[in-house]
Amino acid sequence: MNPDIKKEREQRTFDPKNITCQLFGKDVMNLRQIAYEKANADPEFKVAEKFSTMPRDEVYDQSVKLYTILAQKAKEYGYDKSENNAMTFFTQAALVSTTSPFNLHHSMFIPTILSQGTDEQIAEFLPQAQAYEIIGTYAQTELGHGTFLRGLETTATYDRAKEQFIIHTPSITSIKYWPGGLGKTSNYAVVMAQLIINGKKYGMHAFLCQLRDLSDHKPMPGVELGDINRKFGYDSSDNGFLRFSNYRIPRKNMLMKYAKVSADGEYHRDKIPQIAYLSMVLLRMLIVLGSGDDLAQAATIATRYSAVRRQTANSQGIEPQILDYQTQQMKVIPAICTSYAFFFNGFEVRKIYDSVMAAVEKGDVSRLPEMHSLTSGLKAYCSDVSCDLVEICRRSCGGHGYSNASGITRIYQLLVPCCTFEGENTVLYLQCARSLMKFLGKAQKGEELPSSLQFLGHLPDVPPELMSAVKFDMSTLMAAFQLNALRSVLHVASELQTAQKKVNYETAWNNNLQGLVEAAKMYSVYLVAKFFVSALSASQWESRAKAVLAQVCEFYLVNNILDHSGTFLQNDVLNPSQVSLLRTRRIELLAELRLNAVTLVDAFDYPDRLLNSCLGRYDGNVYEALYEYAKSSSLNQHQVHPSFHKYVKPMRETLKSQL
Repeated sequence: MNPDIKKEREQRTFDPKNITCQLFGKDVMNLRQIAYEKANADPEFKVAEKFSTMPRDEVYDQSVKLYTILAQKAKEYGYDKSENNAMTFFTQAALVSTTSPFNLHHSMFIPTILSQGTDEQIAEFLPQAQAYEIIGTYAQTELGHGTFLRGLETTATYDRAKEQFIIHTPSITSIKYWPGGLGKTSNYAVVMAQLIINGKKYGMHAFLCQLRDLSDHKPMPGVELGDINRKFGYDSSDNGFLRFSNYRIPRKNMLMKYAKVSADGEYHRDKIPQIAYLSMVLLRMLIVLGSGDDLAQAATIATRYSAVRRQTANSQGIEPQILDYQTQQMKVIPAICTSYAFFFNGFEVRKIYDSVMAAVEKGDVSRLPEMHSLTSGLKAYCSDVSCDLVEICRRSCGGHGYSNASGITRIYQLLVPCCTFEGENTVLYLQCARSLMKFLGKAQKGEELPSSLQFLGHLPDVPPELMSAVKFDMSTLMAAFQLNALRSVLHVASELQTAQKKVNYETAWNNNLQGLVEAAKMYSVYLVAKFFVSALSASQWESRAKAVLAQVCEFYLVNNILDHSGTFLQNDVLNPSQVSLLRTRRIELLAELRLNAVTLVDAFDYPDRLLNSCLGRYDGNVYEALYEYAKSSSLNQHQVHPSFHKYVKPMRETLKSQL
């Protein structure tokens, strides 16, 4: 054990297990640990630690191999039927957080069948999917369209005579592009296509399309598909392209829980306008849930390394730990505190999602607009902030942060696409803003609003306790967040209203895009703060753990106000002297949190295997690990690389002969 990391743990003021238990629950915490230990002890999963050094074909091949082993062992351990995320934990550890080629099979294909299929369709397709007879993906994005769902061009034309849908790709821009697992792994896909009956378009609907023969895995006639080649990351995932040439599927393969086409071509749809968005909302919710996890891993690595790394001798000739420098604290502590905020935010969004979907199952769709607004804004905000902070964590590790040995490069590669897929973030902020404008209109009419939007019905006055505040408790800080969100929405709504007196609505909207994005961001910032404070108040915390988490929460709130101080000042929520006081408090909180920084990341409870980082090792033996990593390079298989004799030596001899 590195002596510096050992000292950090000896000076802690709380037991990290008390926080771990609150994050996951005692039973899930134990289950998580057992799943991690099983994966770590299994020699068949050892190869996943080396993915970053392998050619892509080998990474994909080994990812498929490992998942087939994993699926069988998960069944043996009972994880495949567990409702406590045991399968997720086991998969994470076995594949070292690498994305599986089967990821969309579980995260999108099966959930879409369950949420949008009839009982008969579920009975037919679900057992096959669970047995991997059919392996599916979710094909929505096209070469020419992504977030703009109504712009998708793939068609599904009903042939009444044969009771079939003709799936067709009418143009180069309508080729399905990017779905994970599509290139080589999947033999089925949920395909989003424009339904056409008797020449009339009925909008986007989901169709189950067989892509490959179930015996020999060759593409079906009329189906062209393949891998889209190298990407910034995700080497283990065969993101693919898909083109249909008048490909026919039976009528029963249209998912018909909410919309139906009868044998004679009669169309009927339940009154749920967001049907086509249900699967996207699910994945956006999962991105919100996962952003804290990804950021917490990066924060763990950067914080542990900062406790081990020493730099620049002081007047006593001693090199301090870089974690003792205020500037380094300002790199890692925001990442730690934001990780906690995003964890609790994700848990709350998951609860809201489950509640809304349970209501939808009973025919109550009244909260779907709230869910759309919530997941659009939070998916954009959480992925944006997580990406920014992961990069700061990487840079906080100096030169070693650039090496794949850090483990942070892998995290960044996995996280950065979240800013684009399932809705590009700027577009999602604008979707959220559009919802906010609608809910504001309802509030102004005195209509009842869901809990996450009730702030829109409050008066935009500065509370007396906030106006005169020189010290800020949680209540005062939350009053500032709520008022800032409200005034941001009211401001841009007023600007839109004024603009529409001179130009049409579309022009007015386009002329106020920046203000609309800002309003959606401030709404999202408010929600994360609200959910964090609520979690801290509601949970039965051990007293010492709660005291430290209160510091974490306070730092998160103060730091976010300062990050967005321009908006708080412009909205007259705070005055300059109050912002100055908060800057002073932030510095004080850095010093208070420094003592428990390593223990706070230990509470995330990530095993070394999952982090797969030389810099983030629990024992702190960073330099020994980096040395072994360097020696394992494939270039070191030869003391003299063959290129010397093939190229360098002949060049040298040629040049020498010309002297």
